[in-house]
Formats: sequence, C-alpha cells, structure tokens
Amino acid sequence: MLLAMVLFGVMATFSKDVLTRGGITGPQLVAFRILGAALLFWLGSLVVPQQRIERRDILKIAGAGFFGFALAQGGYIMGLSFTSPINGTIELTTMPIFTLILSSILLHQRITPRRALGIILGFTGAFLLITHTTQGDGRPTDIRGDIIILISQVGYAFYLTHYSRVIRKYDAFTFNKWAFTFACLFILPITLPHILEIDWAGISVKTASEIFYIVGIATFCTFLLVVFAQRRLLPTTVSVYNYVQPFVAVVASMAMGIAAPQWMHAVAAALIFTGVWLVVNHPD
Repeated sequence: MLLAMVLFGVMATFSKDVLTRGGITGPQLVAFRILGAALLFWLGSLVVPQQRIERRDILKIAGAGFFGFALAQGGYIMGLSFTSPINGTIELTTMPIFTLILSSILLHQRITPRRALGIILGFTGAFLLITHTTQGDGRPTDIRGDIIILISQVGYAFYLTHYSRVIRKYDAFTFNKWAFTFACLFILPITLPHILEIDWAGISVKTASEIFYIVGIATFCTFLLVVFAQRRLLPTTVSVYNYVQPFVAVVASMAMGIAAPQWMHAVAAALIFTGVWLVVNHPD
C-alpha cells in the first residue's frame, strides 16, 4: 500500500508536467490513461485464469466504470490541468469524508457528533486550499481544478460505497478490464475530437516516458497493488496510507520545479487529515 501511494503521488507531478510542458491537453491525457489501462488489463487477463461475468452484473460494472474510472480517474486528470499537484493530492484525502456522507445516505450509517466535526474540519481545509493557494509560478490556482477533483472524489466514494459487492466478487483483472472498457465508452464521445488533434510527432521522449508511467505504473500496477493490499489490511489501515500522497507530491513537485509548498498547504492538510482521522477512527 505504501508503494502504491508513492507511485500515485509521483503521478500527480508527472501528470502536471505533461499537461503544462508536454503539449498534451487534459482530455488527451484522460484518453491515454483510460484507454491505455483498459488495454493493459485485457492483455494481462490473457495470462491469468478467466472468470465469467454474470449477466446481472453487467450494468453494475458499467456503473462502476463510470463513477470509479471515467469520473474519478478522468476527473482527477482534468482537475490537475487547472490546479497544482500539491492541491490535487491533498484533496484526494477527502475521499473517506465523502464515503461517510454517502454511506449515511445510501446505507443509513449514523453520523455522530465526532464524525460531523470531522466533516466540518475536512471541508474547511478544502475551502482554504481552493481559495488561498497558488501554483509554482505564483499564479492563483484555478478554482475549477480543485472543484473538479473534489467532484471526482465524490464519484470514487460512490463507487466504493455502491459497488463494493461487485468489486469484491471478481478478481482484479476481470473486474478492471471490463470496468475500464465501459469507462472508455463513456469518455470517447468527449475525448475523441481531442485525440484526433494530437501531434504525435511533437511528443518528446520525456513526455512519452511520463505518459507511460501514468498509464503503466501509476494506473495499471497501482490498481493491482491496492487490490492486493486491501485483501490483507484493515480498511482503517488502508485509509491511513492516503496521507503519503501529498508529501510525495510536494517532494516531486519541488524537484521538478512545478509547484512549491506554502504555509496554507500545511494548514489545509492539517485540517483535512484531522477531519479524516475523526471520520475513520471512530468506534460504531
């Protein structure tokens, strides 16, 4: 799980570099990530035992592909095209808060005063992050990026809450190859015109290497690592590792000169981390 979160944290910085210096737009990088991951999972499924999808689960997997991959993973990339990788990774840690809110609505899970305080602190931190931080060149971060990433976390929380049974029902290759395939169908109408505009000859070796990392390492490999870890660790233990991503993103962003941490990042992160801790570490 630690390795997966480190790889995710580096992906945020590489994605921002591709979007700002590599001549690749947000929709184009979304297409690379979703289509590339679908292809890799299909290729990987050829060398593992095959598992048949039950007909009654097809619509559920399609929904999981939309909320968990098209909206959550695609939305995260689109958000990074407007905001900084540090903001983006800190905002990823709000997911347990959205999961609790959706669980209270869909599964009637009780929100105690302590958890309510956690929700308030988490949203306060997110608000400060959106309104009081700048990018590496000193320009204010675009509020659209932060809002898109937060919406993507709502989608991922809904994916984990509403589709948890079908996720656990199938092995990692079977589920992911079909879920990513459905995600491709959802994003293609939006991304296809942008794909046709790609200047393939103009993509540098550095940008191509970063795209390979985003697709092959930070999506395909990390999704397998997370599934492996989730079957061996308690959910509360897994959630703690989310805190690794912002620190990795800070180091990677500083090393590449893409973004620099500010005091407001520390304040917002402290509020969000505390809020998530209150939400997750609470006896029912």
